[in-house]
Amino acid sequence: MSSGRPLSVDKRRVAMQQPVLRRRQKLTIGLLGLSFLLVVSIFVAGYIVVFVMPHRELVVKVDGVEYTRGDLVELVRIRQKSSEFMGGTFDASSGIFESLQLMVENEVLMQMGPSQGIFVSDEEIDDQIALIMRPEKQMALGKSEEQIVRETSERHLNYLNTIQIDEPTHRLLVQKAILREKFRQQVGESVPFLAEQVHLFRIVMPQTGEMDIMQVKYEDAIRDITDPEQFQLAYIEIAREFSVDIPEKVRLGGDMGWIAKGVIPDYERDFFLLDPGELSDPVKNKDNHTQTFFFMISERQPAKELSSDVRDELKSKALQDWVNSERSNHDVYAIFNSDIYDWVFQQLRLSSRAPTPTPDPLQSILNSR
Repeated sequence: MSSGRPLSVDKRRVAMQQPVLRRRQKLTIGLLGLSFLLVVSIFVAGYIVVFVMPHRELVVKVDGVEYTRGDLVELVRIRQKSSEFMGGTFDASSGIFESLQLMVENEVLMQMGPSQGIFVSDEEIDDQIALIMRPEKQMALGKSEEQIVRETSERHLNYLNTIQIDEPTHRLLVQKAILREKFRQQVGESVPFLAEQVHLFRIVMPQTGEMDIMQVKYEDAIRDITDPEQFQLAYIEIAREFSVDIPEKVRLGGDMGWIAKGVIPDYERDFFLLDPGELSDPVKNKDNHTQTFFFMISERQPAKELSSDVRDELKSKALQDWVNSERSNHDVYAIFNSDIYDWVFQQLRLSSRAPTPTPDPLQSILNSR
């Protein structure tokens, strides 16, 4: 005979314990699931905070039209890649702020276009794209117009693929560029053809340079001189001995050419009112605090014809002044600080390490012809 509790009693106890075990299992599974969801939620929240929210943060708003950090990154990236595609260079350190300013100004111009009677047609956009993408004259020699048109189209497709933007986005950017140029020409009509100008010369010296010796040598060299050409010769000799300017500028003896008001606004008050032959006081280089400028004007003309390059510069300045004035008539919000700069710069670095885009299949077909 077996000893112990009856079998029926053990079965009843097991039956009574099963619901408790099930509840414990469900509770354990539920807690594990809740913990998993919590961990996932933390990762998702972190991803949103780090990668999503900054892109959507507002940086520019003009009369209800909004631009985010993500829009700013995209504009800087496009400008950078476009410059590289065209064989130029792009300074991201200054280009970030310039791009934000461009956002504000172009949106103001877009909204002002209709009231100023300035519009951009689809045909003008097409023509501008064809002009930019058309092969250079030397590359087009001996080719038929049909072949040139085909190569222009191929280069345009290659550009879109390389820059990684779609055609509507590119057309909008071209539209804004054309609109800006039309405003520049209209506002620039106020720029005169004649203006007071001075023939400017510049010496660049390090802060530790022999400034006193240079000044004494120059004063001795121009003693009793009144002729502009003699002022130039004396200054050129001193500049070649003491200036640490770029080699080409040193070779020219610091000759900056004829300068009208508004062309070099940052330093204008330091040289424009000098008497011919007079050496300016030391002027700190605003872009390099280890350097000092010394200016001299050899002659002044109250009404000298402006060169086309100078008129273009003054037209751009006139547009800038007009936009700055017009901003007060619009509800403009723009924010830029070191945090935004650092974030945008980091995004550009990340995008520069992105893999090369997959070639456009249509481009491959065109290239195989």
